[in-house]
Amino acid sequence: MREVEFHWNVLIVIYLFTAGVSAGAFVISGLATYLGGAKYKRISRIGAMIAPCPLIFGLGMLVFDLTKPLQFWWLFLTVQWTSPMSIGSWLLTFFSLLSIIYFLLWIPRPWRDLLRVPHRWGEIFSPKRWQSLSRRDVGIARRVIAAIGFPVGLGVGMYTGVLLGAIPARPLWNTPMVAQLFLFSAMSTGVATVLLIAALVRDKSDADHLHHERHFLVSVDAVLIVFEIFIIIPFFLHQALNTWSSAESVNLIMGGPYTLAFWVGVILLGLLVPLAIEGFELYPVVWREAAVKYSRLWGGVSAALVLVGGFLLRYIFVYAGQVSHFLPLLER
Repeated sequence: MREVEFHWNVLIVIYLFTAGVSAGAFVISGLATYLGGAKYKRISRIGAMIAPCPLIFGLGMLVFDLTKPLQFWWLFLTVQWTSPMSIGSWLLTFFSLLSIIYFLLWIPRPWRDLLRVPHRWGEIFSPKRWQSLSRRDVGIARRVIAAIGFPVGLGVGMYTGVLLGAIPARPLWNTPMVAQLFLFSAMSTGVATVLLIAALVRDKSDADHLHHERHFLVSVDAVLIVFEIFIIIPFFLHQALNTWSSAESVNLIMGGPYTLAFWVGVILLGLLVPLAIEGFELYPVVWREAAVKYSRLWGGVSAALVLVGGFLLRYIFVYAGQVSHFLPLLER
């Protein structure tokens, strides 16, 4: 393997991973809000409370990675519609604001009562007359922010892959399937994070409620894992049948230095094992019309493996992509 200077390091990997987790957590929270209401209220709250935290941490890593980190604000002085990084900066900013507002709306009472808003336009400049949100206002605000943030979250999850695919000089990245793969992986890691927190935090709800909750999360994550697998297969076919450079770039994970990490870390531990665990738990529902067996242990194990696989996926693509390069048309 030729000597390569890696301009994108592990800080970029962390940024891509945490942005995906935040996007996935927000999307699953919004989905639970609209599909389940009170039935999946704990899922909605956990997703909302998670959403802004990984993204803020990842953006900190991104700023720290810059050559001149104190000048990051220059990105927000202009919008370049032909630059994925410029569009992505504004998209992340908008998503950050939405996720923080969504977070505040899901803070349990009495802390939520500390939030004050004007109920009339004339009271905007009179903060002393502002009032706390009523239960009805909070419910409406949650649904509105969830509806707005749902497509924005999908955009953030996809952007993490678009950022790589926008660099045509790297054959491993130069396909739209990278964006699709990162989107499904982002959604899966977000669901897995919610699943992991739900497994670790004990709840006073009855067993039936926890079963429904678990069934919803496991079902969504299992579908997302299947989608990931069905994106990886055509990705390899596309690369193998594309240009010589693209075909050679795949060798980095098909016998090259990243083979073990990809096939063991991503495919086996990050996808197949969690899918097997979740499939085993869903088996009673699919074949016997019985209730899913709720297990905190298996829930935590499958979720943790999905997160490890999601991080390794980004690590491998970021580093292997920088190793890939265009080959000469003719050998001399």
